[in-house]
Amino acid sequence: MGHDVLILVIKAMAAGLLVTAFSLLAEGLSPKRFAGLFGAAPAVALAGLIVVLLDKGSAYAHKNALGMLAGSAGMVLYAATAVRLLRHLRASQAALGALGAWVLGAGLIAIPVAWA
Repeated sequence: MGHDVLILVIKAMAAGLLVTAFSLLAEGLSPKRFAGLFGAAPAVALAGLIVVLLDKGSAYAHKNALGMLAGSAGMVLYAATAVRLLRHLRASQAALGALGAWVLGAGLIAIPVAWA
């Protein structure tokens, strides 16, 4: 139990430092609409991955990284699908329809990785 709490504290501290660094980077970008690309999510993912690498080793970190890639591919498909669906459907319907694209995209990457 003590080890799990220590890992959680290290993840929180690493994530906080990286979020701050990414925020400072985003402040220097122009136009400001790109600042969202360097928000909290990449920093927290990177911090979590570093802690997993140090705590559990490269094999476990590799699986985590592949999961992150699957999720991001799904998110790209979600966004592209949502834009197209919003032209023809209400926002709630478009969001629900695009969720199917996310599941499909992430699943196509994650399922083969899980079986490997």
